[in-house]
Amino acid sequence: MSTSAKSYAMTSQQLFRALAAFVLLACVSDSACAQSLLSSGDSHPDGGRPKSTQVGFFELMESGGDAMLDLFQPEHQKFTAESPEYDSQASPRDALMTFVEAMNHVAQGRREPLDRALGVLPAGTNNPEQVATDLLHVFDRLPEISPGTIPGEKMVADQKITRFELFPRGIASDWAYKAIGSAPQGSIVLVENGDQWNFSEKTASGAADLLDSLKAIPPRKRIERKGDLFLSVVEPTYRKTSAVDWLLAIVWTVAGIAVAWLVYKGVTKLIAKRESDGDNFITPILSSLMIPAVILLIVLGAAIGSAKIYMHPALSAFRWNLIEAAMVLAGVYLIVSLIELLCLGVRRTFYGDDDPYAKMMSLVVRRGLRVFATVVLLLFVFQNVFKWNVTALIGGFSIIALALSLAAQDAVKNLFGALTIFASRPFIKGDWIKFAGEIGQVEDVSLQVTRVRLLSGEVLSVPNMKFIDDTVENMSMRKYLRRIMDVQITYDTPAHKVNEAIDILNDILNSDPIVSDGQADLDAHPPQVWFEEFGSHYLNIRADYWYMMDEDSTSPQRDTERGWFSYLDHATIVNTMLLERFNDAGIDFAFPTQSIRLSNEMGEALVS
Repeated sequence: MSTSAKSYAMTSQQLFRALAAFVLLACVSDSACAQSLLSSGDSHPDGGRPKSTQVGFFELMESGGDAMLDLFQPEHQKFTAESPEYDSQASPRDALMTFVEAMNHVAQGRREPLDRALGVLPAGTNNPEQVATDLLHVFDRLPEISPGTIPGEKMVADQKITRFELFPRGIASDWAYKAIGSAPQGSIVLVENGDQWNFSEKTASGAADLLDSLKAIPPRKRIERKGDLFLSVVEPTYRKTSAVDWLLAIVWTVAGIAVAWLVYKGVTKLIAKRESDGDNFITPILSSLMIPAVILLIVLGAAIGSAKIYMHPALSAFRWNLIEAAMVLAGVYLIVSLIELLCLGVRRTFYGDDDPYAKMMSLVVRRGLRVFATVVLLLFVFQNVFKWNVTALIGGFSIIALALSLAAQDAVKNLFGALTIFASRPFIKGDWIKFAGEIGQVEDVSLQVTRVRLLSGEVLSVPNMKFIDDTVENMSMRKYLRRIMDVQITYDTPAHKVNEAIDILNDILNSDPIVSDGQADLDAHPPQVWFEEFGSHYLNIRADYWYMMDEDSTSPQRDTERGWFSYLDHATIVNTMLLERFNDAGIDFAFPTQSIRLSNEMGEALVS
């Protein structure tokens, strides 16, 4: 088998087993939780013995991993009674694992491996088969033996070991003392006998007493079903379901999806039509009912279609659990939608549709409700659908939450950043802002990040905590734009032409088209024009004037249809009129010039 195939097989097995082990670890504080994962039947109130042997979903997943691993395992690595993994007595490890493996086969009705197991007993043992059986039952009550913890040939040779006590000294045994309330009556010892290892005579003679003293400990299951369990559950579904039933299942499922899609498209078009007609009452209700209806239609089609498919009890129970979970999902989504409608109604009743801050706060409340409803839904499904012990599960997750607390610091800071944005209100959705040298429009304010659509088209995602300390400019809050124009004319312009240029600028900025388009208030903010300075290659005429967002100078940019782009249109009109008037008056605009002087060897100028 190739290395890549081995890696793939091991990865698949580890993924399935890791998932099951993770949930079991979360339930470690409550044994009833772990039992519910391995058996969907209720526990007997006395002793905790399950009423049925129904297969749990996570046990089935683990078995599926083993079945996948078996696909990549070569035949020579699949050990059988005739071709065992261990068949030696060269060390305590070999002798012990040979005995356990052989006796497991014997317990399953195979007589051939019995001689290998009896070979580990000391010579002259009375009733050796019964002694071997008693020892097997003892091993069934001990933890699963790991070969790596037992001395092998090299360790025996290096440390010159001639005797090895497996129980009670060789493995952790304090649990056994607590379970039986006293010391075990006997021990398991292997001793060197020439070139091989055997159980000691005291171990063989005391096997029955040791078993009697450990009978209070329930035995482990001996047969590992592994991949066979998965196959035994899934295989009857294909064998006992006819082609007609499969076809009906596909037809019903596809029909449910198709009807749900038609309902979704129809309601979406109806919502768009009602919104175009200005209906703000029916459209939120339709939006709230649409998704639950789609979920119910899909679930109904899948439930009817799968009714004729034969399923093992484990799969059948899981099928109904999924249906129940989907129904709960639809119900919770409907409840959350109705609560959002209530929030929307309260906002419109008390604040109206024109209050941008009320809109943003309503959006935050609705998102918080969705998160809360999601958590409640998961807890409900775990507790009532899958019969998990939610209290123990939360206790297990709390350990992980503690480990992740440091990593979640930024998330908490971002959450406080979002609260700061909602409290101080430096901007709202739709505002144009300048932050960290970038200019863009706020598209969304979530609990973690604020998304800004830049002028170049990209979306800039800014963590909310950045807005706590850094400066942000809200351009949508400005009520006017003050333009400073620097008009540069040539140095050879006569003084009367400079005065004429000033008059032209004053005339343009006070003209009706410019004043009307700029909605200027000439009394409060009259245009100003000056001959400001002598530049390096120009005479600079400066003009200051104001582009207002509304006639009364009271509304910010966000409440009007004016903004940066309309300002640029206005500046184009001003610049065009100025260019035409200066050309008519014969006034030249300055531009940088450079003089080059060439001379001969005598220093006489040739060209300048």
